[in-house]
Amino acid sequence: MGKLVIISGPSGSGKTTVCKLLEKEPNVKKSVSVTTRPPRYDEKNGESYYFVNNTEFKEMIQRGELAEYATYCNYYYGTPLNALKEALKKEIIYLLEIDVQGAIQIMEKFPEVISIFLLPPDKDTLHNRLIKRNTNKKKDMEVRLKTAAKELEFKDRYNYCVINDNLDTTVNTIRKILNIS
Repeated sequence: MGKLVIISGPSGSGKTTVCKLLEKEPNVKKSVSVTTRPPRYDEKNGESYYFVNNTEFKEMIQRGELAEYATYCNYYYGTPLNALKEALKKEIIYLLEIDVQGAIQIMEKFPEVISIFLLPPDKDTLHNRLIKRNTNKKKDMEVRLKTAAKELEFKDRYNYCVINDNLDTTVNTIRKILNIS
């Protein structure tokens, strides 16, 4: 039986980087979410996300194809249900890199999920990480910072909170939580 693992945290907390490093383990696979936001320069359809338009996303909702979905910074994001069910049948750790709204939906539907909330060391670090990314417009960054403040209010709903101050330490902490050698 597979394990479902949620990795959540505010934009800029390091979710994607942490998940990429965990995915190097042979028994760890990351879920590919569906989104209506446009791809960033380094993202590939079907690998980073499945990029769809609003109509396609709403049709997926109506057909019951998503385990969870939410809006974040005016875009839809969701987790394909079939991929999640298939992962549970295998002996793998299945990472769900999702926002707080989606995480709570998954926690309610799959109580066995292991939930990890990544925290930035402080507000300044979060702000600097978003600036370094250089992919967000100023207005978008302001929305992300406001959303981050709201998301932090939910950290106590997670099984674990990990401060991502040092990437190696963060990944090793999560490996220990998941019993990955």
